[in-house]
Amino acid sequence: MSVKSFKMTLGKNKMMSVNGAKSANLSCEKGKLWITGTRQGDVMVACGQKISLRPVDALVIEGMDDSLFTMDVR
Repeated sequence: MSVKSFKMTLGKNKMMSVNGAKSANLSCEKGKLWITGTRQGDVMVACGQKISLRPVDALVIEGMDDSLFTMDVR
């Protein structure tokens, strides 16, 4: 299975979606993120935290602060 990795900035109150992922690993390097669309329910991820995500359908990520994160998507 192919893994796609990316690093992204997300401004405060800005959102993005990730579609078609079977799983994802996210590491927050700056700020704080709110994530929904996971089997775990809504998740908050702060600077320095890492989390493994299992999407239900599309992940929606919102920057609660100006944020920087890396993500590996399968």
